[in-house]
Amino acid sequence: MIAKITLLCAAFAVVCANPILTTAIVNTGVSSSTRQQDGLGNYAFNYGIVDGLGATNSRAEIGDAAGNKKGAYTLTDIDGRARRVDYVADSLGFRASVKTNEPGTALSAPASAAVVSPYAAPVAPSSGLLPLLLPLQL
Repeated sequence: MIAKITLLCAAFAVVCANPILTTAIVNTGVSSSTRQQDGLGNYAFNYGIVDGLGATNSRAEIGDAAGNKKGAYTLTDIDGRARRVDYVADSLGFRASVKTNEPGTALSAPASAAVVSPYAAPVAPSSGLLPLLLPLQL
């Protein structure tokens, strides 16, 4: 029995002497958020996060009782890559605008989402009629 008590006291001493367990917890970042909503279905929310290394992401959106939405989100990596997407969803559909400095992206406008990038010249959006004008191959 004395051996068990001695072993327990020794284990407790080791745990108390461990600097990992006695030092302050590493700062892993900060975050904030807000939200509001009324009884009619109108709402607004946002959040922002900064991790311990400096990468960030955030989002904000407002909406109404008719289902219309407007918002944006952002991402910034610690190496400087960044993206911001602004969007609207309403009776005209979903539309987004992307601003980024991410490598491998090009200026374009696919599916009503304008992409702005410093890596290529602008690309005109397609009207979507080109396949209809080509002769049908049987």
